[in-house]
Amino acid sequence: MARISLKKRLKRILRSPRMLLITAILTVLSATLLFANKGIWRHVTIRHEVSEKSAYLALLQNDEEKVGRAVNLLKLEDASTIERIARERYDMKRPGETIYR
Repeated sequence: MARISLKKRLKRILRSPRMLLITAILTVLSATLLFANKGIWRHVTIRHEVSEKSAYLALLQNDEEKVGRAVNLLKLEDASTIERIARERYDMKRPGETIYR
């Protein structure tokens, strides 16, 4: 029964120029609103990208705080501690030294 009423509606729209014009205008406007350059679809996509970038920014800011605290701790320590860390972690040596393992 739904098909019959739908067919009747379509015939009625196609017979009446006024209804045909209104239907065409509404179809064009809805397609434009959805898929145009500044349409709803693009707006939703950009909003999703902004939320992803905001989450990534929060992660980077957290990492920056951790690195900043580590740098501040290293500034407070003396030169011998920094030299020890450089020798242990990064296998650095003074000129003329030989490293044995």
